[in-house]
Amino acid sequence: MKRIFFALFFLLITGATIFAQDMNLDQCIRYALENNLAYANKSIEAGIAGEQYRQSKRDFLPSLNAGSSANKRYGRSIDPTTNTFVNQDFFSMNFYLDSQLDLFQGFSRLNTVKFQKLKYLISRENIKQQEMEIAFAVMNKYYDVLYFSNLQNIVQEQVELTTLNLQKTEKLIEVGLKAESDLLEMKAQEATELHNLVLAQNQHDLALLELRNLMNYPLDKELRIDTEEIPVSTDTLFSPSVIYVKALKHMPGVQRANLDVEASQKQLDIARGELSPRLSLGTSIYTNYADSRKEHLNPNDPDNNAMRIIPFQDQWSQNMAQSIFLSLQIPIFNKWNGLSRVKQARLERLMAVNRQQEEQQSLYRLINEDVQQLKSLQNERNLLRAKKDALQEAYTISEKKLEQGLISVIEFYTAKNQFAQAEADWIRTLLQLKVKEQTIRLYMGEKIY
Repeated sequence: MKRIFFALFFLLITGATIFAQDMNLDQCIRYALENNLAYANKSIEAGIAGEQYRQSKRDFLPSLNAGSSANKRYGRSIDPTTNTFVNQDFFSMNFYLDSQLDLFQGFSRLNTVKFQKLKYLISRENIKQQEMEIAFAVMNKYYDVLYFSNLQNIVQEQVELTTLNLQKTEKLIEVGLKAESDLLEMKAQEATELHNLVLAQNQHDLALLELRNLMNYPLDKELRIDTEEIPVSTDTLFSPSVIYVKALKHMPGVQRANLDVEASQKQLDIARGELSPRLSLGTSIYTNYADSRKEHLNPNDPDNNAMRIIPFQDQWSQNMAQSIFLSLQIPIFNKWNGLSRVKQARLERLMAVNRQQEEQQSLYRLINEDVQQLKSLQNERNLLRAKKDALQEAYTISEKKLEQGLISVIEFYTAKNQFAQAEADWIRTLLQLKVKEQTIRLYMGEKIY
């Protein structure tokens, strides 16, 4: 019994440890892709498009239909077995089996198969686009959480330092080495920093909530991300023209626009095919039965007029009819609907070509903007690093001067706040730089997760 208890206790502790482990960026993105409902819907849409594509190929097969009907007729009507008028009530049934094969439809079916295939490929690109958008959104929110978490740590350190200096000042006032005005200024600074800490905590919680929503993470479970260290970016130089050439080969938006142009051309071909003659081949088998059809019970005895209904199995074979046909349909006038569809399809193709060019231009513009921003962030990072190191040294000197009474409390906290702000700006720039670098690598076809 004790062994079972300790085993269960170990499993609970182990499960809690696994459950509470921190998630890195790669894990957050993968979780979002597995649980995001919009991404799931895109996959379902691709499944529908795939089935439509497969069905368009099945449409080349001949059709086969079977049917039967039963009728109860009253009064004067036509006997379906003899095509003569009878003036009696009777029951009848008919059965048929027919098949038809379309031989030519102006290549409409062939173009429909190609069109459905392009629609399926477009749906696959939509999945890639949705996947990319989710990954990019999660990455941004992840780094927001990481930034506010580090900002919270910086403000917390400032609060702890202020509290420590406040305690030192109280002791110095007791021995007459400090004025009480210094204590009041420190308390005011402490209140300000505590307010900043609350703001940083609220911003962190809001960013974490937005990340949870993107991931569709359960509300009753705790989400913790890995905040051990700030990601380090490289100083790689990127050429916009090289990136653009690579991006044209794989970016879902561009590929989708290219496929849309091809699909619009197939729609135009289908519309033109509707104006062509149609040729089809068919065959059918037909038989019927009616209780009005009778025969002499004893045909060899002329004096015996007794009649009986011809049995069902006999009528089945006697009334059997077979046919084969070749049908040609030539569209002559359909209120100009066919020509109108051709014109509409031609205009839709022009729109698709314009969207293709627009997508390429937008991609080129975004790549140039991102590369320029990357260079600016690299320069800003280098300047902020030097600024942070200088302000850190100035803060250390100010702290020593404050202890010696060489500067006022206001001057000390000015140096302290400048150093804290420089450290926060430096972390913010590092995270922005990482996001921009990942974006450019995404353009180049590299995975960001």
